[in-house]
This record gives sequence, structure tokens and C-alpha cells, in this order.
Amino acid sequence: MARSDLALRRVRSAYERAHVTSALRGIALAVTLTIAAIALHRTTDATWLVASGLAATLATLAWRGGPLRRGAFAGVLAGIPVFIAPALYFVFTRGHCPDCHVTPSLTCMVVCVGTSSVAGLLVGNAATRDASPRGFAAGAVATALLTGLLGCGTTGIAGAVGVVLGLIAGGVTGWVTADRTARA
Repeated sequence: MARSDLALRRVRSAYERAHVTSALRGIALAVTLTIAAIALHRTTDATWLVASGLAATLATLAWRGGPLRRGAFAGVLAGIPVFIAPALYFVFTRGHCPDCHVTPSLTCMVVCVGTSSVAGLLVGNAATRDASPRGFAAGAVATALLTGLLGCGTTGIAGAVGVVLGLIAGGVTGWVTADRTARA
């Protein structure tokens, strides 16, 4: 009996170590995205709030595993275009938006809504192809939203609302179109 207990403890330890390692990878990814946000965007108190929310969410979902982990990392990938789009827009048009903290421009809000709608569409469509669509979608939407807010949230509340509305609209559209193709 002692050998089986020892083997069980080793297996359990390896299992927990894998989950903790995955959570640490999630935190490292959040730190990397935060450093990129500092380099690309104007930082505010909201930036730090979103960055810590992203780190906590990624660590929790990565530790949890399964469809939540798959969705969390897919959501970060879907949120990257939303994260980068405002910076690219201003680099190619004006160089930098100095008044983001005062008033976000209409074009920047449109860029946030457009890219987050596409990200939401991708998340909704990818969720329908996963073995556990609800868990995948929950993880993906949460991290895509936080990743996008890390970039677009610096444009103010309007940019954050644009990310939220775009992800909701895109996600619903992705689920509806995937449901129709599944029935056809």
C-alpha cells in the first residue's frame, strides 16, 4: 500500500505542478501585454486595473484547464488586433493621439468597434467548433475583452464601450452564423 500511496502523491503533484505552470504562463502573457500597452498607448489608472484583471483572469482560467484554458488563450489572440488597431491607426495618420485621456476621437472609437466586432465574430465562430462551446466562449470573451480594453480602454470610456459592444455583437453573430451552417 505504501508504494501506491507514494505513486498517487507523485501523480497528484505532477498534475498540480502542470496547472500552476500554466497559470504562471498566463501571468507572464499578461505582463508582456502590459509592457506592450505601456509602449503603445497612453497609460491611465484604468490601464493598471485592466492589466491586473487580465493577469488574474488568465492565471485563473489557465490553472482551471480544459475549455476555459483553450478559450482564454484563443481570446488573447482574438484581442490582439483590438489591442494594436488604435496605435496603428494613429501611427499611420497622425503619429500619436495626445488627447486620448481628454476626448477619444470618433475614428478611434470606430476602429475599436470595428476590430472588436471582427474579434467577437472569430471568438463566436471558434467557440462553436470546440468540444465545450460554452466554456470556450466564456474564457475567450473574457480575455479578448480584457486584452482589447488594455489597448482601446486608454481612449476612454467610449473606447471601452466600443470593445464591449463589438465583442457582444460579433460573438452573437458568430454563434448565429455557425448555428445556421450546422443545420444546413
